[in-house]
Amino acid sequence: MLQTVLMPKMGQTMEEGTVEKWHKREGDAVKKGEVLLEITTDKATMEVEALVSGVLKKILAAEGQVVPVTKPIALIGEPSDAVPSDLSAFALAAPVAAEARTAEAAAQVEAQPVAQAAVPAGRIIASPRAKKRAEDAKVSLALIKGTGPGGRIVEEDVVAYIEQLGKVKATPMARVLAAERGVDLRPLAATDTRITKADVLAAAQRPTPSALPKGEKRQPLSAMRRVIAQRMAQSKQEVPHFYLVMDMDMTAVAALRGQLNAKGDVKITFTDLIVRACALALEQNPKMLCGWAGDAIVLRGDVNIGVAVALDEGLIVPVIRNANQKPLAALSVEIKALAEKARHKRLTPDDYSGGCLTLSNLGMYDIDSFIPIINPGESAILGIGRIAERVVARQGGIHIRSMMTVTLSGDHRVVDGAIAAKFLKDMKLLLEDPQKLA
Repeated sequence: MLQTVLMPKMGQTMEEGTVEKWHKREGDAVKKGEVLLEITTDKATMEVEALVSGVLKKILAAEGQVVPVTKPIALIGEPSDAVPSDLSAFALAAPVAAEARTAEAAAQVEAQPVAQAAVPAGRIIASPRAKKRAEDAKVSLALIKGTGPGGRIVEEDVVAYIEQLGKVKATPMARVLAAERGVDLRPLAATDTRITKADVLAAAQRPTPSALPKGEKRQPLSAMRRVIAQRMAQSKQEVPHFYLVMDMDMTAVAALRGQLNAKGDVKITFTDLIVRACALALEQNPKMLCGWAGDAIVLRGDVNIGVAVALDEGLIVPVIRNANQKPLAALSVEIKALAEKARHKRLTPDDYSGGCLTLSNLGMYDIDSFIPIINPGESAILGIGRIAERVVARQGGIHIRSMMTVTLSGDHRVVDGAIAAKFLKDMKLLLEDPQKLA
């Protein structure tokens, strides 16, 4: 019996997902719990596991296709199960409103060629039927301009290209070489002379405007890197950043951490203690709990703190909810659990949405200080530098103390400098007299 695989709703805020990569091909055996595919939301890439065992009979949503949640994306069944010739019952298409938005976006791309970065450079998005037709005709999809949503190549594009190619005069060997080397024969058909093997070889060696110097190569953007690029560019273009820098004495915190780890079952990190201090300081300064909404300021009632996690392909920010209400040990366990989920692509949209402030710590890389970029929708981001011994003047004497430099980037549309400074001051007091953190 055929089982329908649906685009999962992995959180209350998720409305649609993009099929990023299929880990299985049609005809492959699938075991329950195996990773079937990867999907991308507006912030992260996640793995989706198969809920049943069987054979992947039909892929209904190609890589690059945007699918509303709970809509079919594949069929899994027994080897003997037949795939119906009419798949309309599976409602593969997105709702009309979504299709209209896609068509409108495609029209904007056509009107503004610069915006065609909606399709990642170096990546070809084509429908399964288009891929099959191109494979059968031995033509390269890289030479075909897609007319589908977002530049996607559809079967009609391949058919039109094959028809144009059929009108070109070329020797059989020239056609074979052109297919092997990805050379478009159409621009070479400038005269009535037949295109020869030598013409194709010369065209294959001819540099193109996009050719890179020797030793360089293009690396297609991953879904995560594409999202990071979009959101960080948006933040720097739209958000008026201001910056506050403060040194904090971490000597007492280091001593407290040693005491807690000597007698506790949960290993406490400096990040845990900093998040705890940040949460309590935000509770004392509720005007920091806000965000920009275009024509209004969103006032948030919960202290939700994002903790940046570095991955091989980029950065993800899981959110600790109601961080001010959780004791240090519970915070520590949750931070570690979310970081582990992030590294294994198990985060859901609810795990990384709703933050009011992000904490980014580069101290483990011996960075003294840095200026972070605000995550759009939040009021601020806190950049944490390393904890290092420094010579400090205190009460008329010279001392060696464990010091840390933090840099706060604030959104001046929603937070003023004095409010952010008061928040930093309260956080500093908590870290320098840390008994309230335990």
